[in-house]
Amino acid sequence: MNPTLILAAFCLGIASATLTFDHSLEAQWTKWKAMHNRLYGMNEEGWRRAVWEKNMKMIELHNQEYREGKHSFTMAMNAFGDM
Repeated sequence: MNPTLILAAFCLGIASATLTFDHSLEAQWTKWKAMHNRLYGMNEEGWRRAVWEKNMKMIELHNQEYREGKHSFTMAMNAFGDM
C-alpha cells in the first residue's frame, strides 16, 4: 500500500477523533470541578471532561428510566465522575 495513503488515512483518523463536548453541560462541569477541587492540565482536561460527560449522560438516562418505572433507584454524580 502507498505510504502516502497510509499517512493520509492516519491523519484523518486523528482529526476525526478530536473531542467535542456538549456545551449545555459547561456550567455543571465547572461547578463539579470546583466542588471537588479538580484542576487539570491542558492535555488531561479534555479526556476527563469526556469521561465525566459520558457518566453524566448515563446518569440522566438512568434517572429518566427510573421516572418511567424501569428502575427502583436513582443515580447521582459524585467525586469519581471523571474516572
